[in-house]
Amino acid sequence: MIASKTQGIEQPCIDWPTVEKPDSDPVDRTWALRSPTAHGEAEPRPGGGGHAMLILISHPDSECLGSRTRLDIGSFVTIGRDPACQIAFPEVLSLSRIHARVTFADDGVVVEDLQSTNGTFVNDRRVTAAAELSSGDRIQFGALHFKFFREEDVEAVYHEAIHQLVMQDGLTEIGNRRRFNEELSREFARAGRHERPLAVVVFDIDRFKQINDTYGHLCGDFVLKRLTRICGKRLRPEQVFARMGGDEFAILSPETNIDRVEILAERLRASIADYRFETDMVADSFQITCSFGCAEMSPAMKTETDLYEAADKALYAAKNAGRNRVGLG
Repeated sequence: MIASKTQGIEQPCIDWPTVEKPDSDPVDRTWALRSPTAHGEAEPRPGGGGHAMLILISHPDSECLGSRTRLDIGSFVTIGRDPACQIAFPEVLSLSRIHARVTFADDGVVVEDLQSTNGTFVNDRRVTAAAELSSGDRIQFGALHFKFFREEDVEAVYHEAIHQLVMQDGLTEIGNRRRFNEELSREFARAGRHERPLAVVVFDIDRFKQINDTYGHLCGDFVLKRLTRICGKRLRPEQVFARMGGDEFAILSPETNIDRVEILAERLRASIADYRFETDMVADSFQITCSFGCAEMSPAMKTETDLYEAADKALYAAKNAGRNRVGLG
């Protein structure tokens, strides 16, 4: 298997009462919930009327993924950098001190932005007033992303969300390193057994750090998400597209030789280079480029790692040759 820069799911590292380890059996709890009283004191209300759940699916440092916060009717939680918040991430600078509030009232669950600097988004739409949440909604507070569920069998939904978390990148919603590794291992064995072609493309964004340093990490996240849409439209269903970490991506392409995969990589490179990124986080539109490395499985390759490393070496050769180009392994 290809070694991961961050092995597995990070264990909870922040002292919230709301944290659960995703690789352990869920424990039925109500955590530090606050009833919307005049004084805002903690008054968890047991039973009667169901419950809802927020699950952390993306953190800028991949920390505490899978942590869950449960709400019962009559409770609310605040999200922010302030340790007094029920969901507190002091290290996430894109959060405001008290960023937002999620309230479970008798008539539904709503999220409110509390005049934060970087905004609150529901399914990529900015919240300007109290917004009602539906089960399955994706909520973004700064650089944190959560999934919201309101289900009778919330434990089953939780386990489904954790399964997606294990196999899917929380930010871009494409496959992650683990998904890619498993598919690569399977396809490498199949291609060797039936003597069929198999190719891998590895690419990353040229000088991505400059984007984060110049425009901020939220803009960097926007670029990563938009980039996956640009590429996803040009890939076939059987091709596995995954974010391997940071700004590095990979494509597994069964039944594809080096000539055809080079054509694919060149098309993706040109599409990205021609695209103008526009967001209200930046005054003017801007462009980026990517460098690509391609490799085809050969009889000399003994493991799937050999194939991936051949594409990775071709990527670095492309960068050393000037970036914004396709290298062949």
